[in-house]
Amino acid sequence: MSAGDAPRLVGVGGIFIDDIVLPSGQTYMAQLGGGVIHALMGMVVWGERPGLVAPMGEGFPPESAERLRRSLDMRGVYHLPIPQIRAWQLFEEDGSRREMYRVRETAPFIQGPQPTDLPECYQQSDGYYLIQDFEGIERWCSTLKGFVLWEPLQQIMTRENREKMRQTLAACTPDLVSPNLMEAQAVYGVDDPDRLIDALFEDGVPKVALRMGEAGSLLADRETGYRVHVPPVPVETIVDQTGAGNTYCGALLWGVMNGYDLRHAGAAGAVAASFCLEGVGVVDPTRVLPAERDRRLRALLG
Repeated sequence: MSAGDAPRLVGVGGIFIDDIVLPSGQTYMAQLGGGVIHALMGMVVWGERPGLVAPMGEGFPPESAERLRRSLDMRGVYHLPIPQIRAWQLFEEDGSRREMYRVRETAPFIQGPQPTDLPECYQQSDGYYLIQDFEGIERWCSTLKGFVLWEPLQQIMTRENREKMRQTLAACTPDLVSPNLMEAQAVYGVDDPDRLIDALFEDGVPKVALRMGEAGSLLADRETGYRVHVPPVPVETIVDQTGAGNTYCGALLWGVMNGYDLRHAGAAGAVAASFCLEGVGVVDPTRVLPAERDRRLRALLG
């Protein structure tokens, strides 16, 4: 593998297989999942072919493997001699979700790749999407040379980890951090989105994309003082909310790395997320018509 054929963008995380149960009782079995997969497909929606760094276990569904090979550079995927992680995703009427693992050994998938798992050619990539805990983002930021978008793991975003958040951002500086609104509120004990942006800036974050669900997203740049709200793309029928935020982050990173300002990059993220909401599981880029994609972007940018 040579540096010359490195993918421009890379995602680091875990591949999951989800068995989804909706409140109606409708089930969708063996669905491709995992935050990093959602994020990378958000990039693919915009024509990118990013690289994936992730473990893959035994018994991985062939149709899911083919979907990955069709859209992604797979040289960063390594195999584990244990069953592929699989989980029930049980959704309630209020939108909450319970996750129940269906295999015994989950730690290697949840902990995900380490910097030593990064292929040599990926070390020359321009941008990286990382869904990591505190220790993970510190390890990766000390290794990577390109632009880093950090999506903090949901499990670590609690009030008890307020000081740990500050310490982590003092020890390493991801270029862009994108929590969702509820996670940021939990850590900082503040409800107002603008004050949350200010708190992240005080902790040293250069750029923030605060994801607010049906309220859209709030993006800001500490150096320039630029701050903008990007509304969501109207979706007639929401089929599945799983992974929409991850999809947004991947497309957002694509936009930033293409030189777009935060408003344009955030709009690209919102468009990709809208396609995710309209289907079950990971968005299938082959079903996204470029003309409709571009129409949604134009409408959002006005």
